[in-house]
Amino acid sequence: MSDRIPSIERGCEGKANLGRQYRRSADRMAARHGKRFGVYRCPHCGGTHLTTKLDRAVEYAPLLHVTAQEAPNP
Repeated sequence: MSDRIPSIERGCEGKANLGRQYRRSADRMAARHGKRFGVYRCPHCGGTHLTTKLDRAVEYAPLLHVTAQEAPNP
């Protein structure tokens, strides 16, 4: 596992910008994948991106939203 902070080297390449409906998008991803997600405001582009590294995310940027507990994945 890498110790680097996300996006410093690669910027926002390959990351989806969730837009204004970031809460709904994050909740859908959590239900689909059975994981908890956090949404943060990117300091590079100003967009909103997902992360699963909730414990380290606050070191990088404050979380705007965290999805509910993991849903069971059928």
